[in-house]
Parts: sequence; C-alpha cells; structure tokens
Amino acid sequence: MGTLCSSSRTAEHTSSIDLSQKQLTKLNELTNIPENDILIYYRQFMTISPNGRMTQAQFDDQLKMLRASTDRSQAIFRMIDKDNSGQISFQEYLQSIATFSQQSQPEQQLGTVFDTYQALSRQSLKPTSNELQIEGMTRNDIEHMLKRMHPRISQAEIDNLCNRYMDNDQNRNGYISKQEFIAACMKNAKLMEQLGHQDAVANIETREK
Repeated sequence: MGTLCSSSRTAEHTSSIDLSQKQLTKLNELTNIPENDILIYYRQFMTISPNGRMTQAQFDDQLKMLRASTDRSQAIFRMIDKDNSGQISFQEYLQSIATFSQQSQPEQQLGTVFDTYQALSRQSLKPTSNELQIEGMTRNDIEHMLKRMHPRISQAEIDNLCNRYMDNDQNRNGYISKQEFIAACMKNAKLMEQLGHQDAVANIETREK
C-alpha cells in the first residue's frame, strides 16, 4: 500500500465529518495517524461506503484513489475482514492503512498478521480446547491462516508450508512464538516482496548466494 496522506491536505473543511473527539482520540491511539488525516480518510471512506461498511471492490477503488498498489489488496482485505463477512469497518480500514503503508516496518506488519490469524483460528475452537491457552501459533493455526489467505491452495502446498513454519519451533514445544513466526516470514522472499519490502528481499537473496 502507499504512503499515508500528506499533512498538506489537512486544511480541507472537516466540520461535517461525523466523528466525535473521543472516536478520533481512540483511532489516533490505535494507528498513530494524525487526527486531521483520520478525518480525511473518513470522508473518503464514507463517500465510497455510505453505509459504513466497505466491500473488497470498494477497498480496491479506495487504494486507487490513494494511488496505492492493489497487488496485495485481496490478501490484506481477507486479513482485516475478521468476521469473514466480505465487508470491513472504518476502524479496520484505517488500521490496514497504518499497518501496510510503505512506512511500516516488516516486523510490525508480520506481528499484526500473527495476532490476527491466531485470533481468527482460535474462534473455531471449543472453549475447553487446550490450544486456547497457547501463546503462539500451532500447526492448526498456520493451516487456518494459509487457507484463509490462499483459498485455492492445495493440501500438499499447505503441508509443505506448515512444515517450513514449524521448523522454526526452536524449543520443539509444538507451536511457534510471534518472534519465531516473524523470523520464518523474514526468510520468505516472495512474502517480503508482497509486503513491499524490496530491501528485505535483497538481503534474503544476498544470504542465499
């Protein structure tokens, strides 16, 4: 995704925006995006999605308006659409901008991916499941993540990728921590390229020579 909106655009009239100061403060704390910029994003969001819920097609339209790449939009949208409804709220949209903008570090982005998919995977577990107590991603969590990110992926590909992730389970406790997950992803040149971090790709290629 592209960069955050320029502060030079904040002079636009914002009095008609229906966001309270309390909401602005909360969104600023969540995203570190300046409040005036949040108002601009909100106006753009509501212009495209008057009902307050944005679809995948509208998400792509918004990225184009921001002159941002749509190459990763489908995968990003599936990640932030936590209830799998095919729609996202303004808060989810704003968090995606903050997390996947070009200014974001890959560790921050991958940490968000870890937290999101761990939570989504646990939603399908029974309340008595022992996995709910694990502070990491199990093989089942990783498989759930891969299927959600890549709906057409084959089981053989899933098994291969799960094995590669679980190889980073250094203490062999049956799950990988957030740090182990990030370390595994940082070795994946294709993933780093998808996240827009060409410098990380170059480092990977250098290590592999």
